[in-house]
Amino acid sequence: MHEDFGTILNRGFKTWVRNLNICIPYVLNFFVNLILYVFFFAILGVLLFTSASGNVVDPATLSNEELYSVLVEGFMANIPASVAVILAFSLLGMFLQAFFTAGAVGMAKKASETGDTVISDMVRFGSKNAIRFFLANLLMTLILLAGIVFVVPGALTIGDLSGLIENPEATVQGMGTLTLGILAWGIYALVINIALSLTPYALVIDELDPLEAIKKGYRFFKENKLDVFFIWIIVVGLAFINGLVGELLSSENTLISGLTYLIPVLILQPLTTVLWTRLYLTMEGRELYNPYELLSDPDEF
Repeated sequence: MHEDFGTILNRGFKTWVRNLNICIPYVLNFFVNLILYVFFFAILGVLLFTSASGNVVDPATLSNEELYSVLVEGFMANIPASVAVILAFSLLGMFLQAFFTAGAVGMAKKASETGDTVISDMVRFGSKNAIRFFLANLLMTLILLAGIVFVVPGALTIGDLSGLIENPEATVQGMGTLTLGILAWGIYALVINIALSLTPYALVIDELDPLEAIKKGYRFFKENKLDVFFIWIIVVGLAFINGLVGELLSSENTLISGLTYLIPVLILQPLTTVLWTRLYLTMEGRELYNPYELLSDPDEF
């Protein structure tokens, strides 16, 4: 049974309030990636700040010029190892994010269909879909990077940049074309982001392969353009408001600054996951629970 847009928002919100534990995958992802980044910078720091003699250079004892020189020399001396570390940690971070996000979508699916979800749903859906989710993310990243073709004409026609470095106000041949190319790439990325918004949900909910999920996500967008666009606006609007509040008040209150970093993890991401999931399920004609039919009074949540 299809629901109208207002019903999706209303019942999706009630589903989220009833299942606040949907934030757990995002909280775990946040802390696991935080630990991962600590190890990443520690290993990269050892590579970049190890001198030719094998001694580790203390960056606190260096001036800005010396620090820059040590970083460049350290990277050039350890290019294969540095690239391998960056690539390994980037892929590991993407895989962990795929596991937890797939788990969150699975929890949202279970909550939308039955009214309740538990942490074991995260483990079940995450382990079942993590690899395919990870591969789908890689494919979508490649699709976004394909937009670099818009920048190529400007990059080929641009003049010598040395003059711009010496004089930022100098005119460089081809800069206008490059700027237009970057703008076109940004618009392309925005369109792709909206058009493929439902790809992760199609992959987890229907257990599709990455290519099938991308096709299904795009097909869903074509059939439900307005609903997808409106929820995308809500998602971006909530993130913008949170960022704006953080910018305006974080300098005056450290507590508010910390909250603006936690709100996306604790509230915005799980709420929008439930809304996207309910939109996908209802437009696909799936049976969903009605909060008003539950024994608990929905107004108390």
